[in-house]
Amino acid sequence: MDPLEQHLARQAETSRDFFWNRLRWGLVDENLGSDCERVVDVGAGPGFLGDFLRQRRPEIGYWFVEPIEALEQRLVAEYGIEANRRDRDFAGASHVTLMDVLEHQEDDRAFLTDLAGRMEPGAVLLLTVPAMPWLWSAWDTMLGHYQRYTKAALREAVGPLPLRIEEASYIFPELIPMGLVRRVRLRDADLDPEAAEFPQLPKPLNESLYQLGRGSLALRRFWPAGTSLFARLRHTG
Repeated sequence: MDPLEQHLARQAETSRDFFWNRLRWGLVDENLGSDCERVVDVGAGPGFLGDFLRQRRPEIGYWFVEPIEALEQRLVAEYGIEANRRDRDFAGASHVTLMDVLEHQEDDRAFLTDLAGRMEPGAVLLLTVPAMPWLWSAWDTMLGHYQRYTKAALREAVGPLPLRIEEASYIFPELIPMGLVRRVRLRDADLDPEAAEFPQLPKPLNESLYQLGRGSLALRRFWPAGTSLFARLRHTG
C-alpha cells in the first residue's frame, strides 16, 4: 500500500469528524445550492462526501470516481456499481467535486481537459488544492503532490478550457503557522507514513478549530493567503 492509499484508508477509520474535513464538506454544501440533484465526487477517497450528503442532503444523488482499487471497491459496495463513473461521462450531474486531487496530477491541464470533456455545459466544478508554494514540505512529497497552487497557477492550469472561474479564494489562513512548523520540522526528514496522518485531537480542540474555521471561511474572499485554495468553476461549453 503506497503512502497516499494508506493515508486515505486511515482517514476512513479515524478522520470523519476531523475539523478540516467537516469544513471542506460544509463549503461544498454551501456551493451546491437548493436545486442540485446529483454530484460526481472525483477522487472520492473513503467517500466522506457521500456520507455527508446522505446525512445532510439525502435528496442529492451521489456518484464517484476513485482510482485506488481498494477504495473503489468499498464505494461500489456502499453506493452500487451504477454510481461508479470511472470510465463514463457525467451526464445528469449538475456538480462535480475535486477535493485535494488536482495536486496529484503530473499534468494538471490534461487532467482538467479530460474532466471538462465529461461534464455537461452549465455544470459546476468545485475544487480544493493545497496552496502557497512556500509551504511545500516533505509531507507534500510523501503524499505524491506535484505542486501547491496560487490563484495564478490555477488560472494557468485552466487555460483555454471551457471552465470559467467564478470564485477562487484562499482558505484556512489560520493554519499557516502549523504549515510553517511542518515545513521546518519535516524539511529533511525521511518520513514514516504515519507522519502524514491527521492528528487525533481532543474533542474540545477539534470543535474549537471547527468554529474558528467557519468564521474564516465566511471571510475567505478577503484572505491574501491560506493553506488551501478553493475554486468554483462553471462549464461554458
